[in-house]
Amino acid sequence: MSPVVSAATVMVVGIGLSHHLPWTYLHAFEDLGWRGEVWDLDRAVRQNARLGRLGRTFSDFVPVEAWVRKGNRELLLRALELRPDVLLTVGHAATRVGALAQLRAALPATKLALVWPDTLLNLDRDELECLPLYDFVACYGRDAVEPMRRLGARAIEWVPLAADLHLHAPPAALTEAEVRRYGCDVLFIGNHRPEREASILRLLDAGFRVRVWGSAGWKKHARNVGRVHEFWEGGELTGGDFARAAAAARICLNLIDPMNFPSANMRYFENFLSGSATVNSRCPELEDVFRDREHTLYFDDDAALVGCVRELLEDAPLAARLGAAGREALLSSHTYRHRAEQIARALGR
Repeated sequence: MSPVVSAATVMVVGIGLSHHLPWTYLHAFEDLGWRGEVWDLDRAVRQNARLGRLGRTFSDFVPVEAWVRKGNRELLLRALELRPDVLLTVGHAATRVGALAQLRAALPATKLALVWPDTLLNLDRDELECLPLYDFVACYGRDAVEPMRRLGARAIEWVPLAADLHLHAPPAALTEAEVRRYGCDVLFIGNHRPEREASILRLLDAGFRVRVWGSAGWKKHARNVGRVHEFWEGGELTGGDFARAAAAARICLNLIDPMNFPSANMRYFENFLSGSATVNSRCPELEDVFRDREHTLYFDDDAALVGCVRELLEDAPLAARLGAAGREALLSSHTYRHRAEQIARALGR
């Protein structure tokens, strides 16, 4: 792991919740010796909303440009105070092209960078307007790099998602209570999609014990509402609870949203960190790194998924080998420290 040339200051712009990606990137840069902070632009916009709670809720769904502009003004003021070496926008933020242009004029030495960790389907007009002003764009999908370049990104590289060792490091040991709480044949952590629901029901019908943790969308949007109680645990898991559940499961399942294909989602890396055996949807971009039957098992459809799960449950040595090999491969080059190093190098730091 090559060291970064010099320490610097980073201002990370994005959603400020501690389990979200902006904090992950801040911690990764801190691991390299940088200083910095997360600046929650969405929170600033909400604080500038009028009409109380109604106005704040409305602005979450329909941006009010006057409130967004005030939030961007506060962003500019904080950047002028901090004078960061790098201003790093992570994912969706209410950043406006005028704010970035003014930052470029007022702080010409500050490098502007974007981490794009999502399907291109979710790029909106404001993000597209900002693309040419970034000195560097870190794109989560290898095959999404060229489309983003055509949309205006000037300097762009494939920087996949990764594992957060601060947030999801597995416990040294599980208590009996934790094993009872989280133990299962197959664990899936993620939000509802119709395709995911169908896969989970297929596993249940095959006789496996499945636990699913995710938002209330599992109950709200399920096509088979009467069966949700068979697998959904009633809420989300983050941080240490996520890590304990993944460590307690015999198999960690990753069902990649079709909109992410052919790229990996976050769960792809987080599951490997657990040390449990993993089963993944096909992920062409990374199958030469995390290889089939060496680090994980891949499946193409629900019938193959059932076969993968059954094989691992019946072959404990194979499950153990995959779990250990997957974790080792991940730690070698797929943590967020590795991603922060790549971004720092691209920016000449």
